[in-house]
Amino acid sequence: MKNLPLWRISLPLLLFIPLALPAQKPAGAVSQATAGSPSSLDQRVIANERAVWEAVKQKDAVRFSELVADDARIVFDTGILTKSDFLRSLPDRTILDYQLESFTVLKPNDQTVILIYKATRSGLNKGKPFPPAAVHEGSVWVLRKGKWVAVLNQETPIAPRVLAALPK
Repeated sequence: MKNLPLWRISLPLLLFIPLALPAQKPAGAVSQATAGSPSSLDQRVIANERAVWEAVKQKDAVRFSELVADDARIVFDTGILTKSDFLRSLPDRTILDYQLESFTVLKPNDQTVILIYKATRSGLNKGKPFPPAAVHEGSVWVLRKGKWVAVLNQETPIAPRVLAALPK
């Protein structure tokens, strides 16, 4: 070893050092809210998301308005609604049952939380039943004047063949 160039001795050491150091979580990293212990912020925003669903199920426009920003947009496969559009359509929507699961929480900065999850719901639209369906949901929550409010929700239907392949 004493005749080996310094770089040949140092190279294995340099390759090993990153493995020995604790991993650093980069800013904006993803945390799985379903794995381990979610942070209190994760829990609060997920609770707010669930409260939005419950407000819609109960047709509680006041509670919905507290949780959703006035400039929010809701994106469905049928179009993009403003908060006002959605509230006007609330009497026509009846959620009979829903389940929210598999939350992923992204925090790109201290004032933004993005939730991604799977929702399964059934209900009525204008009195006509719609079959139980699974969708991928994405919601963006921002901190405004000390309060977390939803500013964007995107709903994407999960194709039946894709749904069958998802882990149970």
